[in-house]
Amino acid sequence: MKAAIVDEPGAVPRCGEFADPEPGDGESVMDMLAAGLHPVVRRLVAGGHYGSDGSYPRIPGVDCVARDADGVARYAGFVRAPWGTVAERIAARMGVPIPEGADPALIAAALNPGLSSWMPLTARAAETGGLGTVVVVGATGVAGRVAVQNALALGADRVIGLGRDSERLAEVARLGGVPVPLERGPEGLARALGGSAPSLILDLVWGPAAELVWDALAGHGLEEDEADILHVQIGDAAGPRAALPAALLRSRRIALRGSGAGSASVADIVAQLPVYMRRVADGDVVVPIRVFPLARIEEAWNHAGPERAVVVPA
Repeated sequence: MKAAIVDEPGAVPRCGEFADPEPGDGESVMDMLAAGLHPVVRRLVAGGHYGSDGSYPRIPGVDCVARDADGVARYAGFVRAPWGTVAERIAARMGVPIPEGADPALIAAALNPGLSSWMPLTARAAETGGLGTVVVVGATGVAGRVAVQNALALGADRVIGLGRDSERLAEVARLGGVPVPLERGPEGLARALGGSAPSLILDLVWGPAAELVWDALAGHGLEEDEADILHVQIGDAAGPRAALPAALLRSRRIALRGSGAGSASVADIVAQLPVYMRRVADGDVVVPIRVFPLARIEEAWNHAGPERAVVVPA
């Protein structure tokens, strides 16, 4: 079959012939309709993700929309290496039918970045009974802009978006968020917070950006802190490490938690798939996409625009 093939760590995929997937227990072979090129896809095949297994050559891709033997279009994932989803055919266990009439390319683009914030947002809302103020760190990427939409849709009083790209920060404002350029430092975020504390921090980039947030939240005095802050680490595009001030943990009521493959409940994710796909299909979530045929995988892989790249068979 035709597939995107990565021959070694860090290599750009090429389009070539690869052995058909071999279905295991409970798996079925399906025809790929659309697969998103998410940041995690690039990290996995480059060897820089905790889920990388070091096998090459391999096919990239973690999820897709595929058509089963009965002609039903399904959102599918959890594909076994060396196969991935950026290929004409996949063998997968997970397959949830997409809404009738939904665009497969849009579903393939939106589910990975959308659920990355939807899951911690719904969990936090259930835990506390509301969202209050939500801070999105890395709000200018696709996942960040979707996170702003998700938080507002789930009832956040206010959503503050941190980022560097001025044009995309303007988009955060158009979506209803409060844009704060990272260049303004901790003081910029502190001013936007106006002396109040966020209920939830969705951190899509980590590194120095996380440190900026912690500096903005630094407590003063010995009075009991009335805040209840949860910082959820989702991505680390800005750096794999961040220095957490000891004083922050002692002076503020703050907790840190990660959200990703391994820590997130697969059952919870599967339960939310129909709900979130319906939102995408109904246009309640705006996700810019750019579609590339499989034959142009190199161009798709190097795409750096504001849209999420999606690969289709032809």
